[in-house]
Amino acid sequence: MVHPLPSRLQRHFGDYLLLGDSGYPLEPFLMTPVTNPTNEAEELYYRALVRTRVIVELTLGVVKNRFRCIHRFGGELQYTPLRSAKIVSACLLLHNRCVSRSIPDPNNHLPEEDMPIEAHVVGAGDRGGTGRQTRDEIILEFYGRMGV
Repeated sequence: MVHPLPSRLQRHFGDYLLLGDSGYPLEPFLMTPVTNPTNEAEELYYRALVRTRVIVELTLGVVKNRFRCIHRFGGELQYTPLRSAKIVSACLLLHNRCVSRSIPDPNNHLPEEDMPIEAHVVGAGDRGGTGRQTRDEIILEFYGRMGV
């Protein structure tokens, strides 16, 4: 069974898991890559996580390019974290509306600083021990039975 999110995160994310690169610690609610996959299931999990993260990073780059106020070189939000989160959410909603109505991005390119780079930081590890259990359960459930 996948462990539930801590209550403070559950209010914001429900039963969803967060994805991070190897620079983040493995937690029950934060899935990170397997550092050195040793079997096919771990390799499939690793590839799926990296592909998903690349899509998310590219999408965020496009949104930051369209709405320069949330791009680190185009401005900085001088608000509380809660208000900043609402502004970013509004930008995401507006971006989705633009995409659904085929409104082109006026900037139409990703600056080089927004291109995703796969980071490999050694030593982040699993601080609590239960993150590894959660990740192993996900790998077994979704990737371990691929050949069965």
